[in-house]
Amino acid sequence: MHQFQFRYLLVFILFFFCLPLHAEVIELLPDQDNTLYEDAEGDISNGAGKGLFFGKTGTKGGISELLRRALVRFDLSEIPSNAVINSVEVSFMISQVPPDGVPDSATLHLVSKDWGEGGSNPLGAEGQGAVAQSGDATWLHSSYDTIFWNNPGGDYESAASATAAFGNGNGEVLTFSSSPELIADVKSWIVNPALNHGWILRGDEIRAQNARRVASRECLADTNCSEDPPKLTIEYTVPSVVDHLSLTAITSELTNPVSIANAGDGSNRLFIVDQEGLIRIYDTQAESLLAGSFLDISDEVYSLLDSGGGNEQGLLGLAFHPGYSGNGLFYVNYTTNPAANVWHTVVAEYSVSGDPEVAMAVGEVILEFEQDARNHNGGDIHFGDDGYLYIATGDGGGANDQYGHAQDIDTLKGGILRIDVDGTVPDGAELCGIVSNYAIPPGNAFPGTNDGCDEILHYGLRNPWRFSFDAVSGDLWIADVGQNAWEEVNYLPTAATGQNFGWPCLEGTHEFNPDAVCNPPLTAPVIEYSHAGGNCSITGGYVYRGSRLPLQGRYIYGDWCSRRIWIATRTEGGWNSEEWTAAAPQLNSLSSFGQDENCELYVADRGPEDEPGAVYRIDDTERLFADGYEARNCR
Repeated sequence: MHQFQFRYLLVFILFFFCLPLHAEVIELLPDQDNTLYEDAEGDISNGAGKGLFFGKTGTKGGISELLRRALVRFDLSEIPSNAVINSVEVSFMISQVPPDGVPDSATLHLVSKDWGEGGSNPLGAEGQGAVAQSGDATWLHSSYDTIFWNNPGGDYESAASATAAFGNGNGEVLTFSSSPELIADVKSWIVNPALNHGWILRGDEIRAQNARRVASRECLADTNCSEDPPKLTIEYTVPSVVDHLSLTAITSELTNPVSIANAGDGSNRLFIVDQEGLIRIYDTQAESLLAGSFLDISDEVYSLLDSGGGNEQGLLGLAFHPGYSGNGLFYVNYTTNPAANVWHTVVAEYSVSGDPEVAMAVGEVILEFEQDARNHNGGDIHFGDDGYLYIATGDGGGANDQYGHAQDIDTLKGGILRIDVDGTVPDGAELCGIVSNYAIPPGNAFPGTNDGCDEILHYGLRNPWRFSFDAVSGDLWIADVGQNAWEEVNYLPTAATGQNFGWPCLEGTHEFNPDAVCNPPLTAPVIEYSHAGGNCSITGGYVYRGSRLPLQGRYIYGDWCSRRIWIATRTEGGWNSEEWTAAAPQLNSLSSFGQDENCELYVADRGPEDEPGAVYRIDDTERLFADGYEARNCR
């Protein structure tokens, strides 16, 4: 539970500094004040500019019973939208009482619509201020009889959100204690921070000349002013982001799902990669898995179902061309077995047929290279915002980087490659594949040099099992499977190139092979976790950018073996991960995450042996915490 206290001033607009994550009293500075409107002839103010009045004064300009009502406005946009408001208290010091000194009462009323902005004469024509413009400060003032701030149910709600009684002495504190209405008001402002909201402070408007003055924030700048400015105290708790998350099975008719992609074509279909060489389509609108396959290349793919096949081989990656809606092109990453004890990684280009639910059966290999063993194939592929294809590759397999590829820049293994599938092979390029049918984008780590494969963007990885791009920033997130003790997540801003992640010198941030030579500087992971508790192999995920879950800007990832899922949140000290404990019992082997075109997240789960696998959607069970962010086009 966190308790916050805010000192505010009944002025035109009340500003708010960033909320800390611990109890603190924030006093807003006087240089943020606007000039207070005061009646030119004066009434009982006796200190204009340092206080505001509510209640009723004497006559002025032939109009009797001048009403005084004050607008209280503040900005709570930094409080999390999913905060549970436990209590609200608003207090004001009475700094001046009317001549009769009779005890009285006051009420707070919710402002129900936008208001005008005043100038030197904020009452203006017929008591109305000028129309407020976007970004302008708002204003408060006293009002004549029935002209302004005297329209219950119009400018503000007729029913009071809170009522408070007080005596007749200066220095007395007028306190509005927590009520269901006050709590509801504050919650509505937090959920909708753009609203031009506030409270109207009203006194007893039956008796004449009973206006009270309350201290303003300007009092802070006056050494002769000993009055305390108003204070707002909000006590609230922020529920865990995982409290209301759930896994909803959308299909369990799969064999071994290992990847989920969308085409970015407006259909919001999910394309589910089955490790044996199939791609199936899930129609999110019809909520059904389509019969048949979008693509079946099982005859070309060497996978775990083949005799002696490796658990890490098969059809491993799928990416749709950014121009898929027009050109129908997509790309797959798979392993083959062209000869005994020979394994290759292949990236091939395919196209959709005249039927949008079926691809052409024959594709074109654009990249192929030999692997050393059955494991550590990487296999994930994605197009970045730059339009180039990124390819994750493992270190060749075995254990302990036994083939020495992770730090060898003359091999395509153990890193992230980047190629231009729309370009042609450049003259003089140092390309390292058996098949190399592509161009090299500018900005790769070793382009046009005698040392290093031109395809390499980053290196020093062991077995990157799933990487992704942040749909907002374009930043790169890479999950790299460790050897025996540590799993890691690496983060790079979108413009980074030539980063060395340090395998096999390091496993996570820990020394692994002191005899290995790794070219400095080494890029450390932003997240790591140990193999304690059944963990053994990381499955990378996504930074959430959808609009249905309370996870905006958080990175979601998991572990293949323990089936645990974590949500990582950025703090001043780095990334802190919170486990979603309810997820693991529902899963068997957490093989991958995926997202649809609206950036909503899914989980692929490989089933037990001889049992089907499934795909789950991550949901908010009570739909309490939807962030309301605009849906983005994710791919």
